[in-house]
Amino acid sequence: MNSAKTPTPTRLVVVEDDPDSLEALAIFLGEKYAVFGYASAAEAVTAIDAARPDVLVLDIGMHPVDGVQCLEMIRALPGYRDVPAVALTGFARDVERRRFLDGGFQAVVVKPVLDLAALLGVIDGLAKPALATAPNAVTELDHRIAITASEPRGSSQADRREPA
Repeated sequence: MNSAKTPTPTRLVVVEDDPDSLEALAIFLGEKYAVFGYASAAEAVTAIDAARPDVLVLDIGMHPVDGVQCLEMIRALPGYRDVPAVALTGFARDVERRRFLDGGFQAVVVKPVLDLAALLGVIDGLAKPALATAPNAVTELDHRIAITASEPRGSSQADRREPA
């Protein structure tokens, strides 16, 4: 019997109110991570203790509770104040990205996500520090990576974008 312990996959809570998008994200991200998908902020908050996420991936444009409010609700719960979060949004202007980062998100990924490998890189960049033993290991992710996660590799548009 092998006594080596299999590493536990990173646990993601994905909150997306579009059922097709939630299913696609759960399937794709589920190949690498333990994904707990919810169709609303209320569902996610109710189930957060069972999921015990390492990273949150929250759709911003949900109704009636949006992703910013969802993050506030989760962060208000004991033990979840420092869970890193990715804003998944169709709001692509620099001012909006800055608002999400200032609102507590560590990364912003613009939908539609065309570069899935970049999304994985963003999640991994947030999860690794969160799993480290040093307290407060998560600072601010270089959001230029997150911003370009929605662009195909080699896009000339990515070269023109400046961080907010």
